[in-house]
Amino acid sequence: MKKLHFDHLTLDIKPRHMDFPFGSLKSLKYFDDNIYKSAFIAGMSTSFPDGETEFLNSVRNYRDQIQHPDLKRQVKGFIGQEGHHSHQHSKVNKELDRLGYDTKSIERSLRKLIQKRVSTYSHKFRLAHTVSIEHITGIMAEHALTHPEFFDGMETPFKDLMMWHAVEELEHKAVAYDVYEACIGDKAYLHKVMKLAVALLTIRLGRFMFVLAFKTGKWKSWREWKGFCSWMFGKKGLWRSLRKPYQAFFHPDFHPWNSGGIELIEKWEAELYKPEQDKRHPEYALQG
Repeated sequence: MKKLHFDHLTLDIKPRHMDFPFGSLKSLKYFDDNIYKSAFIAGMSTSFPDGETEFLNSVRNYRDQIQHPDLKRQVKGFIGQEGHHSHQHSKVNKELDRLGYDTKSIERSLRKLIQKRVSTYSHKFRLAHTVSIEHITGIMAEHALTHPEFFDGMETPFKDLMMWHAVEELEHKAVAYDVYEACIGDKAYLHKVMKLAVALLTIRLGRFMFVLAFKTGKWKSWREWKGFCSWMFGKKGLWRSLRKPYQAFFHPDFHPWNSGGIELIEKWEAELYKPEQDKRHPEYALQG
C-alpha cells in the first residue's frame, strides 16, 4: 500500500494569477553574473509555453474517462495552472530577447516538433511522457523550495517567477500521475517512457543552453563555465540532488506525495508570496 502523508485528492489546486515586473530585468547574465546559469534557466523558460501546452493537452485526452470527482477538480486546476505558467513564461521570454537572447528560434523549433511529431503519438505515450516530466519538474521544484539558495544571485523578477512556478509544480505534482493510474495503470510502460524522457530532456536542455549562450557572444568565460558545472554537478549541485528522488519513481509503492511538500507550499505562502504581484489581490490594483 502507498503511504501518503495526507488525502492528496482533497488538495485545492487553483492557479494564482501572478504578474511579474519583467521589464525591470537588467542584465544578460541575470543569474549570478553567469552566462551559462542564465542561459540554462532561459532555455527552461523557452521550453515552457509549448511544452506545458502539450502537457495539459495530454491530460485533456483522458478527462472523459476520469470518474473520481476530486481528481476531475484537480485536473481542472492543473490545466489552469499550466496555462498560466505558459503565459508568464511567454512574457519573460520576450524580455530575455530584449536582453540579447534568441528564444524565438528555439520556441519555433520546439513548436514544430510538437505539432508535427509529438501530437501524432498515442495518447498513452503522451500522458506517460507528461507524467515523467511532471515528476522531474516536481522534484526540481521541491529542491528549489527546500534550498532557496539554489537561485541566489538571480534578479528578483525572474526569481519570483521561478519560485511561484516551483510552488505550483509541487502543488499539482500528482495530477498527471493519478490520471495515468486511473485510466491506464501500466507501470512497466511508464518506467520505460521515464528513462526515454529523462534522456531526451537532458539533451534538449543542454542544447538550448549552449545555443542561447553562444548566440549572445558572451560565452568565453572559463570562470563562468566552472561556476555552472559546480552549480549543476558539484557536491550540492542540482544533478546529484535529484538522483534519489528520481530513482524513487521506480519503487513499487511510489506516489508523488510520498515525499511530502505541503510545508514548502505553506512556507512560500507565508514568507515569499507577494500580494502586489497577484492580480486577484486588492494590493495588485494599488500598483497603478
